[in-house]
Amino acid sequence: MDISLWKKMLLTSANLLKENIQYLCELDGVAGDGDHGITIGRIASCVEGRVCHEQENDSIKKINSDLSTALMNVNGGSAGPLYGTIFEGMADGIEEKEILTIEEIRNMFKEAKEAFQMISKAKLGDKTLVDAFYPAVDAIVNTEGELLEILQAGAKAAEEGAENTKNYIAKFGRAKNVGERSVGHKDPGAVSISLLFKGLYEGAK
Repeated sequence: MDISLWKKMLLTSANLLKENIQYLCELDGVAGDGDHGITIGRIASCVEGRVCHEQENDSIKKINSDLSTALMNVNGGSAGPLYGTIFEGMADGIEEKEILTIEEIRNMFKEAKEAFQMISKAKLGDKTLVDAFYPAVDAIVNTEGELLEILQAGAKAAEEGAENTKNYIAKFGRAKNVGERSVGHKDPGAVSISLLFKGLYEGAK
């Protein structure tokens, strides 16, 4: 994977997230304050802005690092810092190289998960973005094959993880205040993460 492909993948994800702003707000309106889609739209705009800003001696690592800093400062609850942490891990997980091998790509996502685990106490089944994010990374790390195959596995795992959140009781954020009434509705954070991974796969494809 080279920088041009990574940029294409990120832009595809950003576009997909923007297309679902209203849907994500509706999901968040069930148990939250209904603004998750707005925050995700800001995150997507940050991604577009950085990807489209040509820099001398640019790299995948630098893009990820710059996005980490930018997303940490996105207003609108915890989504910005959480996404920022993911990109921070993806920056730390790779070297300054023009082309990443499959194993280096796996390590990029693996490091993102490890960085997230350092700052979040959420576990699988807590009805958070973790329910989509961790399975996606695990699928990428453990699936044999080339880039499209591992990304497809990651996107599928994220989608299934987000779908499964309908069965869980929320334990974090404002949604935890509604208790069992959150059952039957997908977690908006998990859905946005699933869209991120779907975009990465479609962009690569």
